[in-house]
Amino acid sequence: MATGGGGLADRPRIALTDAVSGALLALTDLPELRRTGTCGRLACRRDPQACDHDLTGRPGLGAPGPSDGHRPGDPLDRFVRARDRRCRFPGCRRRVPRGGELDHVRRYPDGPTAAGNLAGFCSTNHRGKHQAPGWAYAMQADGTLTVTTPTGLTAVTEPPPY
Repeated sequence: MATGGGGLADRPRIALTDAVSGALLALTDLPELRRTGTCGRLACRRDPQACDHDLTGRPGLGAPGPSDGHRPGDPLDRFVRARDRRCRFPGCRRRVPRGGELDHVRRYPDGPTAAGNLAGFCSTNHRGKHQAPGWAYAMQADGTLTVTTPTGLTAVTEPPPY
């Protein structure tokens, strides 16, 4: 979204992270955090401290859901870029350019357009991923990327901690 007068293009984000590992768990904002933190029942909205309902599994406190189609939706795009911040190819520290270079680890449509199957690459390594035969890529749900060369060498990269 473009802004004309220097205003915010999007609401400010809150990054929820794991206290031990520093892993990004969710990107949210205050209104969404308030909606997620209550069950929504009228009595609980009036007195949120009295709510004793189980809120486990409420949407909004995790990675955005998968997108339909090849391109990730805006929330998923923001989440993956915030999680990775730099190229995920082993040894590369270049920034992931805005507007592109998020790639499916398992090619679409065999793999979903979801946080557990998308990684950020710089332009050079993104091109190399598609043009270098024999390289294997695997990603775990937490964003840990394993790259195996044609000779069998393996390198593992994790998203940087916050």
